[in-house]
Amino acid sequence: MSELTLYRFAGWSAYFNATVFVLSLVALMLFFSIGGFWGTLNDSLSIFWMLSFIPLSIALYQINRAVNAPLSIVSSIIGIVAAIVFAVMQFLLVFGLVRFEQTFTAVLATTAIFGLSVLVQALLARAGHSLPMGLIWVMIIYGIASLIGAIGFQIGGEQHPLAMIGLLLTAVSGLVWVIWFGRLLLAGNVTITLASTP
Repeated sequence: MSELTLYRFAGWSAYFNATVFVLSLVALMLFFSIGGFWGTLNDSLSIFWMLSFIPLSIALYQINRAVNAPLSIVSSIIGIVAAIVFAVMQFLLVFGLVRFEQTFTAVLATTAIFGLSVLVQALLARAGHSLPMGLIWVMIIYGIASLIGAIGFQIGGEQHPLAMIGLLLTAVSGLVWVIWFGRLLLAGNVTITLASTP
């Protein structure tokens, strides 16, 4: 796969990710309102949501490898593994092979680990000036918020202030960064576009 093809695939994956995330939020709100099928739909959508991050992790490695190839590839691999584990846990949950209580900690951990991988890639992009500074800060917020949210959930559940703040910041910053990143990746000759963006 050529670099340009990879970027275009990752760009469409980013848009797909954003779309699935919004649909998942709608399903979650409907589940909290009326229950039933909507909870299963939310869990099902989350599988595709997390897997669609994988091409983005690969694209981030491709962009940041000139800055620090070993750190970038390790970060991408960790993010990809976290995404796959998350998807497997949700798959097992959807098909009733495990209970929510059994997957809760693992899902939180994988979400935080993936956020950490995004944070590392954002710092590499900042060092290499390979992404717009605004996008880098959004990615940093996403990574930190993922960690804060997971810690809050683990300490006191969804009502814990850290969990609520982390969830809100993760949702907003996550949506912004995937749409922004996807737009850059689909801009054409992405290598030139990114290199020339302040």
